[in-house]
Amino acid sequence: MAVIPKILVFAGSVRTGAYSGRTADVAQKELAVQGAEVTRVSLADYPLPILDEDLEMERGV
Repeated sequence: MAVIPKILVFAGSVRTGAYSGRTADVAQKELAVQGAEVTRVSLADYPLPILDEDLEMERGV
């Protein structure tokens, strides 16, 4: 019986167009093609004290 790996993917940045987000997109797709069960989460969905450059541009520091 084959074990299907379960993988959580998230980017270290929530900024629009961030390299880590684009890398996470590619990783998610490739892992799914390889047969993994992939879950993608965004750190922006959690109440964390994170740097958000998009929000700073919109509302200020």
